[in-house]
Amino acid sequence: MVFGRCDRRGLLLGLAASGLAGRSARGQSDGSRIVAIVNDEPITSRDVAERVRLSIVSTGLPDTPETQRRLAPQVLRGLIDERLQLQEARRLRLSASEAEIDRAFASVAERNRLDPEGLVRTLRGLGVDPATFRQQIAAQIAWGKLVERELRPRVTVGREQIEQALAALQGAEEELLLSEILLPVYSREQEPEVLAEAEGIVQSIRADTDFAALARQISAAPTAAEGGDLGWVRLGALRPELRVALEGVEKGRVAPPVRGPQGVQIVLVRDRRAGTPVDPAAREAEVRRRLEAEQLQRLADRRLRELRRRAFIDIRG
Repeated sequence: MVFGRCDRRGLLLGLAASGLAGRSARGQSDGSRIVAIVNDEPITSRDVAERVRLSIVSTGLPDTPETQRRLAPQVLRGLIDERLQLQEARRLRLSASEAEIDRAFASVAERNRLDPEGLVRTLRGLGVDPATFRQQIAAQIAWGKLVERELRPRVTVGREQIEQALAALQGAEEELLLSEILLPVYSREQEPEVLAEAEGIVQSIRADTDFAALARQISAAPTAAEGGDLGWVRLGALRPELRVALEGVEKGRVAPPVRGPQGVQIVLVRDRRAGTPVDPAAREAEVRRRLEAEQLQRLADRRLRELRRRAFIDIRG
């Protein structure tokens, strides 16, 4: 099967949409070197290079050494986190069954108008071992099971929280249709470095860059699977520093990076409109879902931070 540029990009977007971009199943026999050790598991330069390449091709970012340099630190952090998540799931004897992996793999193939065998052939044609993607699927499913079993039962949203959130949404103020990329900050000392990386990524984003695909590739936010989509958000519901950053940002433009509770945010303004009235019951249900999702993500972030704190992580220059 021969793919032109458009079809090839469409495939990679589909892979990115499932978060399946990049772990290499190959070792150092292919000439790559170990760039990090996570407990007893290596991450190689090939692992990082594959995901960086997939990020660039799927998003339309300029394929330059500078873009590769800007993406590489975030890609490496993402790979480290994935190793930690999978290790923790294994410890709790949580894993993805072959049937679950097969279904997810077939879903990616279907979105790209292929059958699973066709997806395998295409991946090999791109120089990617299909086992790489199956391993990535397995890690995502296993971590999802951990979050649902271990963390979701601890989510509680009180009436006072809901009322406070509803109060912030009152009035007919402006609404923004937003998408986000979250770059995690693991320590206070690391913040200037991540802010600089975020500013570099913003500079690399062009008019034809697929922001959603980039979010799927490198964002640490729970919205990553949906391409960073935050939906329509009332201006008053945003954090003060984010409101300031978004002032005057035109439709289709990206705001300057903003430091938030979980890391550095890169936010795209997809559209703006005047506030519209919403049925109170529907608004309350929407607020409850959002608060529950935010709390669950905070619990998952806390669990991952603890895994990082306890782990042996050796990043090699």
